[in-house]
Parts: sequence; structure tokens; C-alpha cells
Amino acid sequence: MFKRALPSLSLVSQITMLMLLLGLLGIGGMSMAAWMAGSIEGNAHAINKAGSLRMQSYRLLSEVPLNGKSAAYIRQMEIDQNSADLLQAVERENLQPQFFALRHYWQTTLRDQVLAAKHPQDVSANMAVFVSQLDTLVAELEHKTEYHLQQIALIQRGLVAFTLILLALTIWFLRRHLLTPWRSLLSQASAITAGDFTRRYERKRVATGNAHNEMDILGDSLNSMSVALGEMVDNLAQRVAEKTADLQQKNRVLDYLYRVSRQLHTSAPLEMRMQPVLKELQSLTPLSGVQVRQYENNGAEVFNEFSHASPRHPVSPKVGEHAGETGESLSWSLRDERENYGVLLAQLPPGQHLNDDQQQLVNTLLEQLTSTLMLARQAEDQQQLMLMEERSAIARELHDSLAQSLSCLKIQVACLQMHQERLCEEDAALLQQMREELSTAYRQLRELLTTFRLTLNTPGLRAALQHTVDEFSRRMGLAIDFDYQIPPRSVPANQGIHLLHIAREALNNAYKHAKATQVSLSLHASKGEITMSICDNGEGISPDAERQNHYGLIIMQDRASTLHGQCRVARRPDGGTEVTVRFRPEALPINPQEQV
Repeated sequence: MFKRALPSLSLVSQITMLMLLLGLLGIGGMSMAAWMAGSIEGNAHAINKAGSLRMQSYRLLSEVPLNGKSAAYIRQMEIDQNSADLLQAVERENLQPQFFALRHYWQTTLRDQVLAAKHPQDVSANMAVFVSQLDTLVAELEHKTEYHLQQIALIQRGLVAFTLILLALTIWFLRRHLLTPWRSLLSQASAITAGDFTRRYERKRVATGNAHNEMDILGDSLNSMSVALGEMVDNLAQRVAEKTADLQQKNRVLDYLYRVSRQLHTSAPLEMRMQPVLKELQSLTPLSGVQVRQYENNGAEVFNEFSHASPRHPVSPKVGEHAGETGESLSWSLRDERENYGVLLAQLPPGQHLNDDQQQLVNTLLEQLTSTLMLARQAEDQQQLMLMEERSAIARELHDSLAQSLSCLKIQVACLQMHQERLCEEDAALLQQMREELSTAYRQLRELLTTFRLTLNTPGLRAALQHTVDEFSRRMGLAIDFDYQIPPRSVPANQGIHLLHIAREALNNAYKHAKATQVSLSLHASKGEITMSICDNGEGISPDAERQNHYGLIIMQDRASTLHGQCRVARRPDGGTEVTVRFRPEALPINPQEQV
């Protein structure tokens, strides 16, 4: 009701209006009660006057016959009949006819009879009529007075009921618009203090979208403050979570780079070192299918491929052919100013990208991978260099000592043969046999010196074998088939030189003795072992070659034993000879100090 009557007033104004209404209602009720009480008081005076007239009537009747003193009673009755209280009450209660009839009866009838009567019985009947009229007038006044009293009681009850209703409405209004919102504000303030910014003050007045009282305005302000604080706290919490996640990610990256540095510089094989590094890189970045290709001789034609699962045998695809049907194929070169060591390949899923931190991680990892591959290549090259220097020193020692001694013996035997006519036939034959053995020994020594002086001018076993194949292809006048299917740099230099010498010895035997039209050299890797086969379609090796002191076969067997492997020389079922060497390569050192 109040919201419809006073929609634009503030809460304080509405409460003030209610208080004023209650005050005006109380004042009005008291004023009306006072006015009606005053009117009732006039009726009481009139009834008293009427009662006085009745008493005076009986006194006059008792004084009959009247004397001189009785005139005062008659004057008193006439004064009381004309009293202002009685006239006002008669006029106020509309009893003029009854009053005028009573006074007319006194003035025209009863007054004269009372003055003339000798005995009370003479006027007692008329006096009874006068008293009866007077009683009727008093009864009317009393009835009117009772009616007024009933009206006063009714009005008082109505005012009390209306006051109670208004008071109840006031209490309801104060409870609804003051106490309940105040409790809601206190509850919201307590929730905000406790860190709960989801509590909201709900306004009861929704007819118009605007708040018109102070509690609604305060509630809206508190709601706005709660929303702002909630957004601020959520923003701060989000920023703290982002910073925490960023710090955790950076800590993971630093820990990863530290473990990568330690992992890459262990003595384990290169593929075993690469697997955990590439696997964890995929968990720190959105990259998938991460692979490292280690190039042979700075070229992408042949490479060794490492992934987080297991290394695969080398093939010769182009960079990027591993990319799937979806996503972007990424590649990073692993090189420095001098050499190209390989490439890092990865697959980036659609809709994702590398952020700055992840790109920085990849760049740092590229530096470490390049450094690791560079150290591995330097270790291999230095081991090969030290091996060549050692073998060159042995060759010089052999040349300066044993070769010169054999040359001297050959000259002395030649001098003796010049005087063989002085020798018997048996001594001459023995001398000829000595010369042949010296020539064979000298030739074997020259081959050994040639082998010791053989150098690997190009890095890697494949390049050295390719150079050997090209050399014997020119000497034999045919194209030797070369099939190289082992991971690059999987054979250390000290083992590679023995493998190269065996290949050269086998090809040299094919060149000198086989008379072949087809020659092949192949290398394969299986279950950690490397197998090298040299085949030809020539005359085939004789069954008693070993009994003929074939030094080349003995040297190949010795070199295979040095490799901790086996060398088998056999005739092929379809003709020709097959030399097969099978061994397990040693682990490559990761730094030059580990090769001694």
C-alpha cells in the first residue's frame, strides 16, 4: 500500500510519514474524544437542572397553600427553566418541542393553579403531569447522552483498531524495508569479509528498475562493490595462478635442461641418450613425433634417426616426409660454422603454436644437441687421427728396420746366386727357395706397410668404403655393387679401420685371383650385430688355400678376431667366393679422453 501511495519517497521520508500519520491519528482521536466529552458534560448539567426542577415541583406541592416565602421557589423554578445549560442541551439534542411544551404547560396552567390552590390535592394531578413531562425530557436527555457515549466508545474502538492496524503495517513496513534489508546487508558484508563475493543483495521493489530508498541504494552499491572485488580477486587469483604455472613451467624447463645436459654427456650409446630427451620434450611442448637425424658426412642422403621410441635403420627420404596428413611439419638444423650434424624434426598439431618460452626451450635444446653431436664427431675424428698416427709410426718403424733387413738379405742372396756354379745342386735349390721366401716376405711386408699407411681421409666408414669401392672398380674395370645399410657412425674408428682392411683384402683377392665379372660389397645391421659380405662370381677359392700359407686369409681372420667377431671365407654354391665378417660394434666414446 505504501509503495503504491509513496513510490518516489525515500525510506526515511516514508517512515516519517508513518510516524506523522500515527501522531495525527492519536491527536485526532483525543480531540474528538475531548469534544464529545464536553458535549456529554453539558447534557449532564441539563439533566441536573431537570432534576432540580422536579425536586422544586415537589417542594412547591408541599408548600401549598403558598405564602410570601414560596414566591422565591417559583422564581427559582423559572430561573432553572431558562438556564443556559438546559437551553443549550435542549437545542443541541433537538428537544425544543418537549421543552417548550413543558415550559408552556408551567406558564399557562400549572403556575396559576399552584398559586391559587388551597390544598396540595388541588394541583397534585397537574403537578404529576408536569413532573411526567419533565421525566420524559430527562429520559430523552439521558438517551441522547447514552447514544453519545456509545458513539464515543465506537469511535474509540475504531481509532484503536485503526491505530493497531497502522502500527502493524508500520512494523511490517519497517521489518520488510528496514530490518530485512539491514540483515541482508550485514550478511553480505560478513560474506565479503570472509572472502565470499557471490552473495548479492536482492531488492524487493522491482516494479521500476531503479532503487528509491536508502537500503536499496546501499544494497546496489554493496553489490557493485562485491562484483568489483570479486572480479579483482578472480583477476588476481588468475594472475597468481598464471604466474605460478609459468614459474612451475620454467622450473620444469630448467630441470629438464639440466637433466638433458647430464643425459647427453653420459657414456651410454647415442640413441639411448636421445630417447628420454626427445620423449620429455613432447611433454613440455605441443610437439609430437620428435626425431633427430644424424647426418653422415654433412649430407642428408644417409642419416641415423633417433626418436623417443627406438632408433630405426637409416633410409634416404627427404627432410619432412615423416609429416602426417594434419598439422605442420617443423625442422631445425643442427649445425655450426664448420659442419652440418643433422636436423631436429617435429610435428605441430593444427591450431597450436610454440610460445616464446617453448621456442626458447627448443633453441637451447638445439644448442645442446648440436654440441653433443659435435663432441661425438670430434671424438671419432680424434680417435681416427690417433689411430692413423699410431699406425703410421708402426709403418715407419717396420720400413726402417725389417724392410731394410729383408732388402739386404735379398741382395745377399742374389750375390750368392751369382756364384751358384760353385755350389752343389741341393745348395743351389735351397738358395733359390730362400730367395723366393724372401721375395714373398718382402711382398707381404710391403702390403702390410701399405695397409698401415692407409688413411681415412674422409670422415665416416661409409665414405672410406665408397672410396675403396671406387678405387677397385677402376682397377677391375667393372662397377662394384655397394649396399651400405648400417647406422652412420655406429662403428668406432679403431674397428672401422680393421673392417676397411678386410674389405680391401677381399677386394684385392677378387682383383688378383677371381677373374670375376660381378663383385658386391654390402653391410647390414641386425640385433646389434653388423655383417659385411664381399661376394664375386669368379673362380672361387681353392679348398686348400689355408694350407698354401695364404697370408691374406690369415690377416683377415686376425682382424676379425681383433673385432671380437668371425670371418668366414667360402665358395658360393653358384660359383665364386663370399667373405663374411660378423661382429658387434663397441660403444662410441663421447669425449676424446675416453678413447685411450
